[in-house]
Amino acid sequence: MQPLNIEKLALIRNIARTLAEQSLYDVNLILHELQIVEITAEAWESRSSSSATGSRTCIVIEKIRDLSPSAIDDLAHSVRELFGIVISVESKRATAPLQLFASHLTTQKALVGQVGEYLHKWGVSLFVAHTSIEPDTEWQREIERVLDSCDAGVVFFSPKFIESRWCDQEVGWLMGRQVPCYSLRFNNETPYGPLGKKQAYNVTDGMTAASVGEEIIRWISQKPELTTGFAASLVEALKNSDCFRQTDKVWDRLQNAKDLGKDSVASLLSAIRDNDQVYRATRASKSGRADQLGREERDPYAELAFKLATKQPGFTANIELATEVAKIRGLDALLGGAVGSFPNSSSRAEA
Repeated sequence: MQPLNIEKLALIRNIARTLAEQSLYDVNLILHELQIVEITAEAWESRSSSSATGSRTCIVIEKIRDLSPSAIDDLAHSVRELFGIVISVESKRATAPLQLFASHLTTQKALVGQVGEYLHKWGVSLFVAHTSIEPDTEWQREIERVLDSCDAGVVFFSPKFIESRWCDQEVGWLMGRQVPCYSLRFNNETPYGPLGKKQAYNVTDGMTAASVGEEIIRWISQKPELTTGFAASLVEALKNSDCFRQTDKVWDRLQNAKDLGKDSVASLLSAIRDNDQVYRATRASKSGRADQLGREERDPYAELAFKLATKQPGFTANIELATEVAKIRGLDALLGGAVGSFPNSSSRAEA
């Protein structure tokens, strides 16, 4: 049994509610273009006016529920264009670590795998699709699932890429979903088609997988639509940091994070509690006092990360965990101030 596509179901409901408020003529015009049997006037007007919208919503849901996720996305876009109404849902991955889809040839399998290992240190998952063999049904279904749910794509353009029967379709799928795609050029291979309109990064001879991975991280950090997911990835990276140096690198990008949800805040607090590469580490800073201007000080990461957690919308849902962490790491003063800034949260902190 496949897991439910919650985003698709939520989008179907929102589209149906919007179309239920439009004229039958406009609704049927859309259904006709989708090659779906149109709704009869009798069915559309069968309920009393007080319940008409709810009834029509159900009718529309029945008509569009079998469409593919990509077709549902296209329908939402069409509704926006036709009626000036934005149809959207909060992505279930909005506060989850990023997942990227890698489209590549088997000749680059080793490199792509190493790039994936580097990205994993940053909390970013890279799905590596097979391109040299004919996938069986289950593998093909898994590829389609990730293509439908990933946050972005990374395309490894190399000689003979254009000859692959699978790479073209993968890139087309990602472009159709309008998710960010980054092109990496190998041996001066030039991207083609719609993706060719975007600037590609030229991977030079001698570049390591870590260098390629660092370039992907740089690209991610500049994409506004990936900001929230990247912040969640950085939290996971901090939680799993295996050395002080990695903690420093992750914190450089994480320290200004906003809009961390419940799960990300929980992971951040867990990092402070459990990972000695976080709670034993300190951050170099400069004193701002006039008599000690330029003097280097060390700020404990436990304190810095806890302060960051208190500023996030997901903090109030983690009061009990925050209380535990504050007690273990001696941060009770920070917790008191944070709890006091949220209505009705003091009693939960004391519980």
